[in-house]
Amino acid sequence: MIYCGYQGCGKTTYCKNNPNTTVDLDSSAFVKVNGWEENYVNIARSLSDNGKKVFISAHRVVIQYLVNNAIPFELLIPAQNPKAWRSRLEFRYNLNPTRGNLNALLDFDQNFESDMAFYATLDCVKHEISAKVVTNLENCIN
Repeated sequence: MIYCGYQGCGKTTYCKNNPNTTVDLDSSAFVKVNGWEENYVNIARSLSDNGKKVFISAHRVVIQYLVNNAIPFELLIPAQNPKAWRSRLEFRYNLNPTRGNLNALLDFDQNFESDMAFYATLDCVKHEISAKVVTNLENCIN
């Protein structure tokens, strides 16, 4: 199965805790040129076809590619509490001030509301993740 997870939802932590059954396919390893999402999703699909739970980004372009190509996926999104989610991302950045964590925080500030509106239009399984339990995905992934 492919899981598209919003930034900070616990994709990396979950995969580190379940290394035999999961893969964290970090989008930061991909150069974001026109069409990058096709290669990214094809790798995720191949891993999923081989029995792995694959966690990928929830970039709109990635999700649109999945939808357009009828590739099944589930979505991990924040429960509607923007303040708590921003605090989660800010805490993560303060704890580990990497460029990626800064980008996640900046992206949240610029796109959270429009991302949530986009996700609401999707016809897929959605798991709402609380900012308080982001490292425990066992409650929503079977």
